[in-house]
Parts: sequence; structure tokens; C-alpha cells
Amino acid sequence: MAHAPDTAGYRTETLYPLRVHRELNPRRFGLALTAQGVAAFDADAPYTYIELGFGQGLSLVALAAANPHAQFYGVDLMAEHVDHAQGLAAAADLKNLHVRQLSFADLAAHDWPAFDVIAAHGVWSWVTAELRARITRFVDAKLKPGGALYLGYNAQPGWAAMEPLRALMKRTFDAAPGTLEQRIAAALTAARALEQAEALFFRANPSVTIRLKHMESETAAYVSHEYFNAAWDAFSVADMAAHWRGLGLSFAGSATLQDNVTDLTVRREARAVFDAAKTVIEREMIKDFLLNKQFRRDVYARAPRILDDAELAAAHSAARFAALKTSADLAEAKLTTEIMTTTLNAPVHRALVDALQEGPRTLSELSLSGLHPNAAFGTLFLLSAMNALAPAASDEVMRAAATPVEKLNAEFKRRAIPARVIAAVGGAIPA
Repeated sequence: MAHAPDTAGYRTETLYPLRVHRELNPRRFGLALTAQGVAAFDADAPYTYIELGFGQGLSLVALAAANPHAQFYGVDLMAEHVDHAQGLAAAADLKNLHVRQLSFADLAAHDWPAFDVIAAHGVWSWVTAELRARITRFVDAKLKPGGALYLGYNAQPGWAAMEPLRALMKRTFDAAPGTLEQRIAAALTAARALEQAEALFFRANPSVTIRLKHMESETAAYVSHEYFNAAWDAFSVADMAAHWRGLGLSFAGSATLQDNVTDLTVRREARAVFDAAKTVIEREMIKDFLLNKQFRRDVYARAPRILDDAELAAAHSAARFAALKTSADLAEAKLTTEIMTTTLNAPVHRALVDALQEGPRTLSELSLSGLHPNAAFGTLFLLSAMNALAPAASDEVMRAAATPVEKLNAEFKRRAIPARVIAAVGGAIPA
């Protein structure tokens, strides 16, 4: 009988909620790297990818289905998560997905290939310092030169107001009797009692009330995994960049595409402060304060190659996109950041979306009358951030992916996985 891995205080009473994270798609964060002038690896060539802590595996399985030319690996602490991912993979007849039930403490005890992409969404904030050290050593040993590290983590300063109350709620949760739901309810009740007692903490930190409402609207599975693990930490982008710099990894951009666009994330009144920053990390740190950022989805590149002007122009021209919406959909579609919500429904936006209805095309294949190539790439980038478009695979990859993607979507529907998840994974351009 296999030895169950040590949970190290991570909550395992319930499965992690069904989630698809578009940002885990290397084509998507490869688009962000191109926009930042950094060379991204060729996602149409064979590559290796591992997700550390994959939850129920929806993103990982979807990526494997859509990229049969690549090899996908995953580790997760919970046997139920591994079984769920393996069941989906079997239904889609995937031969390129390899998942293991494994603690991060045991990563080094197994044979792994070198990886083009290592991804971890959320878990960095929910595991102990010792396990973060194990992850760090794994990345150092196994990420290829030119490879990318995707890291989603709870960020400072956005959690500064909530963290003292979360810690108090965690103590209440630990001491409360009953089921998981009853213990969460006890923790929320304790927080609300302080609010109703007109504690000055709530007056000084009004965002905490919004966070409590969000917790009350979510499932027990989500709340327990997100808030009540034994280890829980939030990090500044500057500290994270310094940590990975020691391994030769440089911050290259955000997998949340709109977070790379200054006009969407820095108010006009703050531009002088932002522009005065001397380094990329200083600007990111200032931006986090301007946005009160609570979660970051950073991409680090190992020994990154910076594109010169000619290479950048060629990368823009070769960028390939597919339509996820029609031009009629644009009237209702929104692009949202912490400081604004905007629409992209001008004639140029509708024309580009219409031009892609017949199938994916590169920027160089689109009719761009009167539109400079740099401006065209920026427009396509914004439409991708809004999920009206998506970076597309080559025709060869998409043909090979058609059958496994169709089988996977059918299995999602058979299991009654929510429609929003199916939509994120649907067609030949999942997640």
C-alpha cells in the first residue's frame, strides 16, 4: 500500500473547486513575453510542462488535449485530485499526460525530464517555507535555459488589511467543533461579531468587509483551501524577483495580459510617480500599491533573450490569433482591471474579430489597411486580454488536437462540469 504523503498542514478534507486558469496556457503567457520584448519558446514545437499542485486538473488536462505534440506532467498532494485528472485523461485518450500523487517534499526523489515550463498556481502561498525551498531547488535543477516559470501567489500590499483578520479567523476555525462548513461558519461569525461591535479595524480597512462578503458567497471547498491552510503567506513582487534572480530567472511579465498594459493599470494622476521608477521591478512594486494588488500571476524567464527591433517586428508578424467571440459579442464584452472597465467595440476591433471568423491567422496575414503593425499587435493583444481572441496553435497542432479536445469536452459535459469551465476549454483553443 502506497504511503500517503505528509499534508504539512494543507487542507485535504475536500477537493479543490473546479477551476480553469487561462493564465496557465504557455501560448497565453508567451504572448505576454512577446509584448514585453522577450523571446518566448516555440509552443508549436515539442515541449515539456509540469504543474505543481494541479487541483482537479482541468487546466492541465485541457492543455494536454490541445497540445498532443507536448508532454505534460503534474503532481498533487491529494489522491482524489490525481484520480480525477487521470479519469479525464483516460476519457480523452491522452497519452501525453503523466500525473503523480506527491508531496513537494518528495519532488527530488523522482526522475523528471528537464522542463520548458514549470507552473504553480496559488500553492506557493499555501505551503511551508521548507516546501517552498524544495520547489526552488526543483526549479533550479529542472527548468531549461530559456524556459519559463509561472507563479501565481497572494501579493502584498493587497493582503495587508485582511491578513490580521484572516489569522484570527484561522484560530477560530482551528478551535471550532463540527464539520468543515460549521467551522468556516464559526470563523465568519467571529469576524462579523467584531464588525458589528464597530471595531475601528473595519473602519480603517473598509476592503475587509468586501473580502468577507466574497468568502460568504463561495463554497466551503474554496474557502478552506484559500484561507485556512496551516501555512499562509503573501509576498511582494520585489522579494519574489530577488528570490528567483539568484537562480538566473528574470521577471518577464504577467500572465494576466491586461496587467502588462500601463494605460489600463496606472491612472493618469499616478503616471509621474510610476514613470520615475528606475527599474521594471520598482515599477511593478509601485503599480501593486496603486492597484492594491492581492494576487499576482508572474512569469519568470531563465536566461531570457531580449528581442532586438527586427526580431520583435518578426515576432509580432508571426503572432497567430483565433476568434473566441464575434464582432456582435464585443458590445457586451468587458476588459476589467482593478481601476477600470473598458470596452473594445470600435470599428477596428470589430474588423479584426470579423477577419478571424474564418479561422486563425497571423498578424501578417490580416488586412491592416491604415493600421501600423505595432498598433495592430497591441490591438490584438488587448482583444486577447478581453478573451475575444486567443493566441492560436499552428494548423498542424490544431488538427492533431481536434479529436482529444472533442473527447475531453464531451467528458466534461457528461460529468456536468459547469458551462463556464467548458467554455474556457472549448474548441481547439482551450484555457
